Amino acid sequence: MKSLLVLLLLLAMAAALVLSTGCGASENGAAGDNGDADGEASTTQFNRGFSDGHTQGYERGYADGKKGIYEPGTLEDSDEDDDYARGFDQGWIAGYEEGQKDASEEAADAEKEMEEVEKAMLAFVKENAAPGLEFRIENIVIHGDEAAGIAVCTSEVLESPLVVMRKDASGWTAVDFGTGIEPPAWYPY
Repeated sequence: MKSLLVLLLLLAMAAALVLSTGCGASENGAAGDNGDADGEASTTQFNRGFSDGHTQGYERGYADGKKGIYEPGTLEDSDEDDDYARGFDQGWIAGYEEGQKDASEEAADAEKEMEEVEKAMLAFVKENAAPGLEFRIENIVIHGDEAAGIAVCTSEVLESPLVVMRKDASGWTAVDFGTGIEPPAWYPY
């Protein structure tokens, strides 16, 4: 008896589900019509415009963000239809903002990395120099997981040694230090 009651309840729920979703009629009531062809075309044009605008906006936003500028600007009118242009404009704005965000995050990460390298270089130089000498690091270049810079003594007149570091799992560690060492090929100074 219970299984019959459960079966009837399930059938009633299935019938309610079918009635609530309709039987193939579109919003305008025409049975078998899967939507307005013009509406689908305008949606397709809008989506194509949004995608194109997003791609181009991201590239511009990222480039501007790397330069430290924020100028989303206005775009030239296109020869495309209004739906494409509306989509392009919305995509451009969204893409530009994402590009700016990504570029600024990368710049912040690079600045943090530069500070870490400088701190590690100074610690290594002070550890290997005569007591009481003070240094600053100039011309730091980070190249992948390697870095190089020049240690300049600020408390006495001394030669300025090259400091080469490498990043590993524990952070930046010293590779070489001295005035007679050969700088890495990628180091321009």
